[in-house]
Amino acid sequence: MLFVCLAVATRAQQVTVVDRATQRPLEAATLFVAASGASAITDVRGHADVSALVSADSIRFQMVGYTTRVLSYAQVQAANFLVALAPRPFALGEFVVSASRWEQELRRIPDQVTVITPRDVAFNNPGTAADMLQQTGEVFMQKSQLGGGSPMIRGFAANRVLIVVDGVRMNNAIYRSGNLQNVISVDANAIERAEVLHGPGAMTYGSDAIGGVMDFHLLRPRFSPDSSLLLRGGAMARYASAANEVAGNVNFGLGGRKVAFVGNASFTRFGDLRTGSNGPADFQRPWYVETINGLDSMVMNDDPNLQVGSAYDNINLFGKLALRPVDALELGLNVYYSTTSDVPRYDRLIELRPNGQPRSAEWYYGPQQWLMTSLTARHTAKKGPWSTARLAVAYQDYTESRNDRNFRNVSKRSQTEVVNGIWLNLDLEKELGARTQVLYGAEYVTNEVGSKGVRLNQTTGAETIINSRYPDGSTWSTGSVYIGAMHDATERLTVSAGARFNWASLACTFDTTLFPYPATSTDLNNSALTGNLGLAYRPGMDWKLSLDLSTGFRAPNIDDIGKVFDSEPGSVIVPNPDLQPEYAYSADVGMEKVINGNVRLMGHFYHVLLDNAMVRRPFTLNGQDSIVYDGEPSRVDAIQNAAQATVLGFMVGADARITQELSFNLRYNWQDGVEQDDANTKDVPLRHAPPAFGQAGLAWERNKFRAQVFSQFSAGFTFDQLPPSEQAKTPIYAKDDQGRPFSPSWYTLNLRLGYQLNKALQITGGVENITDQRYRPYSSGISAPGRNFMVALRAMF
Repeated sequence: MLFVCLAVATRAQQVTVVDRATQRPLEAATLFVAASGASAITDVRGHADVSALVSADSIRFQMVGYTTRVLSYAQVQAANFLVALAPRPFALGEFVVSASRWEQELRRIPDQVTVITPRDVAFNNPGTAADMLQQTGEVFMQKSQLGGGSPMIRGFAANRVLIVVDGVRMNNAIYRSGNLQNVISVDANAIERAEVLHGPGAMTYGSDAIGGVMDFHLLRPRFSPDSSLLLRGGAMARYASAANEVAGNVNFGLGGRKVAFVGNASFTRFGDLRTGSNGPADFQRPWYVETINGLDSMVMNDDPNLQVGSAYDNINLFGKLALRPVDALELGLNVYYSTTSDVPRYDRLIELRPNGQPRSAEWYYGPQQWLMTSLTARHTAKKGPWSTARLAVAYQDYTESRNDRNFRNVSKRSQTEVVNGIWLNLDLEKELGARTQVLYGAEYVTNEVGSKGVRLNQTTGAETIINSRYPDGSTWSTGSVYIGAMHDATERLTVSAGARFNWASLACTFDTTLFPYPATSTDLNNSALTGNLGLAYRPGMDWKLSLDLSTGFRAPNIDDIGKVFDSEPGSVIVPNPDLQPEYAYSADVGMEKVINGNVRLMGHFYHVLLDNAMVRRPFTLNGQDSIVYDGEPSRVDAIQNAAQATVLGFMVGADARITQELSFNLRYNWQDGVEQDDANTKDVPLRHAPPAFGQAGLAWERNKFRAQVFSQFSAGFTFDQLPPSEQAKTPIYAKDDQGRPFSPSWYTLNLRLGYQLNKALQITGGVENITDQRYRPYSSGISAPGRNFMVALRAMF
């Protein structure tokens, strides 16, 4: 009888904290009694032991991103020990990881960081990770085709921004300066947290982090807090009308005290994308190519708003196994795999020759396959050279291909690239008292590039070896060591500083039997020292003023130095064995003000100088400024250290809780980027600095229901405001009164809805582009979706 009574009493002294809307348990919520100093933290099930809080008159329940509640123990007991917290329209005291690779309070760091949570993803319903970033209103997204998405951050893109997945960089030896679509290999449906660090992150992340860092953290295994098994999981089914998109996701997790696992699988099928009905006719699809009885034919499109030849499929898989032999050590084995179907290169399929015939009958990327396996270890120590240490050793294997065939030509060209290698990261953190942290570590990456080219005669089946895109067997390596520190000089001032030494090397051997390369081989070795100095000053608890001075660095990779390809009709890019690194110098001034806990105003103003920039410029090959390439006279270009580039810009934002249910948000981004022209005599617009863009909206949330009405918008560029390289891409732009290409401004009006049916089921949906605008974001080769109806059902357990 005594034991039964004790068990009942103990059970009664355990509280469960949940999200008010979803009724899902909240992990790491804090319970605090000011009078006695007693506290408790909820576990993965949302449970916390409140035996030490019995008879308390005031228990504060708080968690980042949620409204704080203050209840007496009697009130908690009357609620059957179930406490629900309501989400806030914006978070106070938020923690971020991307700024230093370690969790830090946002108020202590000077950087601009965009945070994306699973709650955002479930409500916004992005089709890909590229769409997920674009929906923040702080990242501009370019798309050459539906199966794409190249983020532009502070005037830079492609190999000048860094993608990181669970602490390991994705960027490899063939990341190019043109637009990339690798971000779609990340599963947006499996995000545990995603962050975008705006501005150079070279001290923390090394080469490539000039414009910013996209740091993705996928679902992680969860250990059980007791001897029972922890079972978690979910499933999602979604439909979107604009591309006749069908998507599904399932994830499953099982955890014990010592061993835990999580697995995830997603599949998405995109049909041909339908654009809007109100906008420039230049953005329609009036014709397409179809092979009829063995003959390529130019077919008139009965529905010119349907962008025929844009459909593709996408699959994302991963599994993670974690082992915790002792409390201080956690080991992990992770496997990731992503692939697409063939992805049509839509912007090439809409090009016409001067005679009015299509340029290409086929142009598509082969399956974009990404495999990563990693071994991880995390150790915590009370004394010694580190407080926390984290080691990751990863193997990545990446495959891509380009396949094209000219109109009414039986010969199809295929170039296939395979990159594999080892990525090693060691990051350590040492707490020197309550006010100082020292962060240090090292990184090493080595890649080998396999590249093949073949031309297939589709009539006879005969294959001919042709020049590959890159020198086959090329190698590229980079390494670095870094050290940094964060110190709270006073309660109001945090100083951060650090330095990183980087080195890189590459080796290429050119096959001159297939192409007249300017050299038979080349080797490059270079190094750079980068650093940062940051100040975060808090005049009060509701203020933050910040200054961030940082440098960035990008070493030439195999794509920069060894590539041969036709970036557009009439020009060919050839290797330049004399490339050197480029350097970025950045200054960022930030301000954040919270008014009465209900209004947050923020702004970041920045200036970036890119020196010794690697840019495409006219070149000579064996003394000639033009050659015949793939049967067409072509101007010779090469990537060269031939320019300086500058970017000046700002981001301003506002979040406001108007009433308990109604809130408002705004994000507005403006930037002006210029670089020196081909002759280095004047400044011209920078290619990856988009027009001003942003979003604004109202959100209403009450109990289980959530709604949002918002607008996304972008300014445009006249012909004179377009970079010279964009002025030459006439097929993808609208035409002004003089027949010259330009990028029109655009806006969309959108509605999102969500309802929590019960603890396990949630339904979301909405309408994007309600007014059915036909528009094409700057530099994109495919028009954006027209009116798009969406509905998704999610189940969780």
